[in-house]
Amino acid sequence: MATRWMAPGDLYQVTRTMDRIFDEFFGSGGTASPSDGQGTATLPTYTLPVDVFETDDSYVLTAPVAGFDPEQVEVTYDQGVLTIQVNAQPLQVQGKWLRQERPYGSWFRRLQLPEQVEGDKIAADFEHGLLTVTIPKMAQAQPVRIPVAGGKAKAALKS
Repeated sequence: MATRWMAPGDLYQVTRTMDRIFDEFFGSGGTASPSDGQGTATLPTYTLPVDVFETDDSYVLTAPVAGFDPEQVEVTYDQGVLTIQVNAQPLQVQGKWLRQERPYGSWFRRLQLPEQVEGDKIAADFEHGLLTVTIPKMAQAQPVRIPVAGGKAKAALKS
């Protein structure tokens, strides 16, 4: 039985795989600690996965941040860009590691938001390891029907 090629899903998977390979090769991912060029080990940086959906009056973004305290999560909005950053330090243990699979370092995501948002009303909530950011939309100008009066405006122009 032949496997059928599913263009959107297969291309997405190839893109994610290539991103991971480039991240690992250039030092922004993986489990190794890259150097900052001065011999000091720096923590790796990972892309924070997010889900974004739209309601009638806002955009809602969710990101998994399980295992972190709210104080370790930073959400900022500046010049139309929403930035989420989460920092984790390596676990200090007494003994030697037999297996260490949980990554540590920084998780980072920067998203360009539409111009029609109310940046000063963005709210972030953290519950059960899920960060939820609510981004209110600006109210859209609604058409206004202007009543047309007969004769009164003509009289005002004559005086």
